[in-house]
Parts: sequence; C-alpha cells; structure tokens
Amino acid sequence: METTVLTTTCILIAIGVLIKRFPMLIGGYNTLPKHERQNVDIKGLSTFMCYSLVGMGIAPLLVFYICLGIGHADWAGLSILIPLAYIPFLIYKANSYDHNKHKRSRKYVVFISMAMIVVVGLFMFYGISPTSIRINQNQLTFTGMFGTTRSIDSFTGVKLTDSLPQISRRLNGLSVGGINKGRFQLNSGGSCLMYLSSNDSPYIVFVEKSGREIFYNSRNSEMTYEMFRELLSLFPSK
Repeated sequence: METTVLTTTCILIAIGVLIKRFPMLIGGYNTLPKHERQNVDIKGLSTFMCYSLVGMGIAPLLVFYICLGIGHADWAGLSILIPLAYIPFLIYKANSYDHNKHKRSRKYVVFISMAMIVVVGLFMFYGISPTSIRINQNQLTFTGMFGTTRSIDSFTGVKLTDSLPQISRRLNGLSVGGINKGRFQLNSGGSCLMYLSSNDSPYIVFVEKSGREIFYNSRNSEMTYEMFRELLSLFPSK
C-alpha cells in the first residue's frame, strides 16, 4: 500500500507541474475553439490546477504516515481516497475560470462528473463497510459487498486461528488497509474467501466440506471472540 500511495503522490505532483508549464494539457480547455480560449483565465486556471493536484498528491501521503505513526495502520490505506473527495470541488472551481457566456453544455458535464464521483464514493464506502454475519435458521450470511450465503450444513466446523494462510494474489474483491474481502489465491494452491475488517487476530475459520476455508474477523478482537462464542452453539459436536 505504501508503494501505491507514493506512486499516486508522484504522479499527481508531476501532472500538476506539467499543467502549470503546459496549460494545453488541461482537459476541456484544449478542445475549445480559439476564440473561446481567449475568454478563459488560463493563468489562474493552470495555477489553481497545479496547486490542487500537488495538494491532492501530498495530502494522502501525509495522512498515510500520520496513521502509521499513531498506530492506525488499518486506516492508513484509506488515505488513497482523499483525492477522490476533492474532485467535485476541483471540477466546480475550475469551471469558474471559463468566462464564456454559453457554458450550459459544460455545466452538464460538470454535473454528470460530480454525480459519477458521488456514486463511486458511495460504492467505495459500501465496499469498505465491515462485513457482519447474520444467522437465519440454517443459513449463515456474510453481509456487504462480495458477501455470500452458506448453509450451516455445508461446514464441517468452525475454529479460531491467530494466523492467515500465505496469499499469492487476490482473485476478486478489494483490499484497503486492513480490510480484505473476496476470493484469494493461496500459495499452496486452491483459494479461500476472506471477510476481514482489520489486521488484528484472531480470525474465525469456517471449514467447508469441500476443504475450502472462509476467514472472518471483526473490527476488534473482542467482537471476534463474541461472534465465535455465538457460532459455537451452531456446531456443538464439531
């Protein structure tokens, strides 16, 4: 994750510097007719875009290391989402430097762009929401994005472990900070499902009759222990 944050920071800062030096790189401005470009405060726009992109690059890096420094490594990975939250204002403010009278079509573009960003933001928020387990008659449901439902009879048992298997890659799902959801390829072959809300052990392991395992934990160890005690009543003889 540190590499991702550093790479994102470098890319955003580089783009910001390039835009200040070469304003024609600004999307939308470079497609305007020449007579409309004259009505755009390109000096102000390029300066604003430069400062914004540099800030969008530095902010997640600072938040990342602050989270690590205060012992919240699980949240450090979420710093990569900070630029996303700033984009709606970036689009809105950038449009104010265009002084052309007929900007209705571009306003629609701004509105649609902002709406799409909100949708993506909500999608990400839903994705990183902690998974919970719901017990309904003879079924276990892992809630949230990439969740699944299993019959209790499909498991041979449930246990606690303090370690996770070696993972070679994520097949689907997401990994942000300590949040890991989806299907993961194992170094030893095969795959497993993970619904992890933190990097803290212990982990509840559901063993399916097929041999495949499902790993689960809550945001803190006490919640995980509480869920495990509740699950034990479902597998009294296993």
